[in-house]
Amino acid sequence: MQENPRRGTPRPGSAAGGDSGWGRFAARSGFVLLAVLVGLAGRRVGGLLASSLLVAAPAAAIGLALGLVVALGVAKSRAPGRRVALAAVSALVLLPLHLVATGWLAALGDLGWLSQWLAGSGPSRGWLIGYPGAIALHALYAAPWAALLATAALAAVDSRREEQALLDAGPLSVLWRVTLREAAPALAAIGALLAVLAATEIAATDLLGVRTFAEEVYIQAAAGQLTGPAEGGGRLRLAAGVGALGLVAAAALGVLALRLAPLVETPHTKPWRLSRRESWPLGVATWLLTGLLLIAPIASLIITAGVGVEIIDEQPERRWSLAKAVQTVAAAPWQHRRELGVSLRLACAVATGATLLGGAIAWRLRRGGALGAIGCVLLAIAVAIPGPVVGVWVIRLLNQPLDSPLAWLGELYGTWFAPWLAQTLRITPALALLLWPAAARVADDLLDAARTDGAGPLGRVLRVTGPLCLPALVAAWCVGFALSLGELSATVLVVPPGTPPLSVRLLSLLHYGVEDRVAAIGLVLVAAALLISGVVIRLLPARGKLG
Repeated sequence: MQENPRRGTPRPGSAAGGDSGWGRFAARSGFVLLAVLVGLAGRRVGGLLASSLLVAAPAAAIGLALGLVVALGVAKSRAPGRRVALAAVSALVLLPLHLVATGWLAALGDLGWLSQWLAGSGPSRGWLIGYPGAIALHALYAAPWAALLATAALAAVDSRREEQALLDAGPLSVLWRVTLREAAPALAAIGALLAVLAATEIAATDLLGVRTFAEEVYIQAAAGQLTGPAEGGGRLRLAAGVGALGLVAAAALGVLALRLAPLVETPHTKPWRLSRRESWPLGVATWLLTGLLLIAPIASLIITAGVGVEIIDEQPERRWSLAKAVQTVAAAPWQHRRELGVSLRLACAVATGATLLGGAIAWRLRRGGALGAIGCVLLAIAVAIPGPVVGVWVIRLLNQPLDSPLAWLGELYGTWFAPWLAQTLRITPALALLLWPAAARVADDLLDAARTDGAGPLGRVLRVTGPLCLPALVAAWCVGFALSLGELSATVLVVPPGTPPLSVRLLSLLHYGVEDRVAAIGLVLVAAALLISGVVIRLLPARGKLG
């Protein structure tokens, strides 16, 4: 078992892979369990999992390739503005998938402005359709996640090994033979995790009419088939499918916990980077890809917000106007003030609850060891649960019969407690993983000294843990706030009557084809995500290594 040099305690996840024999046994057991879960899923659910794999696997591979280029430019080059690029991809991580998909579909979907322009006169079929379109949208959404996680994986490589290898090889050879080889397990784990996240999303597949496992769960949940009496073992098969996805996510997070541990445990050391002359190709590629991922969808939203119909020679024509774009964007917050107000209040409550709960979980898991390994598995399974499943759980919990001892929970059904609980359950695992490194940095010596001075548990939290973890807690709250604004798949099933949250309203507008209003409010959300990501990047404890 590996020891933490700062506290003398095991690092997070070390028990899961410290011994090679135990690691091989865990891997073989995991493959057997995965095969059993797939077998229990049955032919129909297994076919839907295969359909999800057809979308998720190539999307994760393409997204990882794009994100790795950006990560190399941020972590291993001296390209100017690399921290700005890191903040830009972080902002994209905070955007919901349905908003990112809206920007790209406005350009390359059916009757999209770019596909229409390329097609000339006549209607355009569009490029983003069916399975290829779903793969492309998921890849473009996964690329910022891949860039952020791969940046951390590259920064965790021991710079002393890289500098030692420079004595025998050139910088590019060191980058290929040492840096990428050392980071390869973490990169593979990132790809697997991205595939699981893609398999649990429904926004892109719903817009393009592609049936996947998560889409099936959503359809059954919306039809009420998951909240009535169980029939034919359908829930067992769906649970087996969710378990298979959770097992893959658990293995991926376990590898990442081991490979990213140096960012938590070791003192800050200056990372090795390519020289300025060798960095310019990576810098150019980084900014080209960052511009593609950020500017292209934003430009599409701006164009969509400014498109109007004018009568010319008694014929309607679609034309773009800057004045209309500015007017539409400026009016969007007021037009959707009720939905925006509901979303802001809900996001504040969800961010507060998820941060407190995630912080408590991270504190319990900070010592690593067996508890850390079990916690990593449970958090991974929670991350891999599709949003509609969480919504169904909340419905079953609150919709109690009158003769039940839990009938008092029925008073909360149909109130805003339901979406708060659903979003908190979905967002807490992500915030717990985000706060885990900050909790692991709190030295036991400081806690022992405070205990010696007579501080109780609350005093140690207020005097030691709170001040040390305050930047991470603020960053986690901001991330939870942004994630709540965009959460859709669980919220749409439990939203009470009345004014819906902004994410649910945007989905209905998308299906009704109100493109200009969707684009306008989307630009407002993009601006908010850019602001929040800048705050979070400033609060990252390892920002010196990352950027």
